[in-house]
Amino acid sequence: MMSDRPDGAANRAKMKAMERQPPGSPKPAEDREIDYLICQTCGTPSYVFEMESGRISEAQCLVCGNDEPNQFSPGEEAGSDQG
Repeated sequence: MMSDRPDGAANRAKMKAMERQPPGSPKPAEDREIDYLICQTCGTPSYVFEMESGRISEAQCLVCGNDEPNQFSPGEEAGSDQG
């Protein structure tokens, strides 16, 4: 009878990919959770944006109207409160 389980090598690769990084280690850019962006034109936080493969694909500043993705930078990482 054939099993529906993946073979050993595929299963090991899947498990390795699921391993968690040690606490405090930096996350790859595509895995970071970004709560907001900073508009480089006026310095205002923007919550209206789309990410694709860890890159800003669309963004809009509701204060100055800037909508050029390359004119935004990521805000603070989620959970990085230092206080």
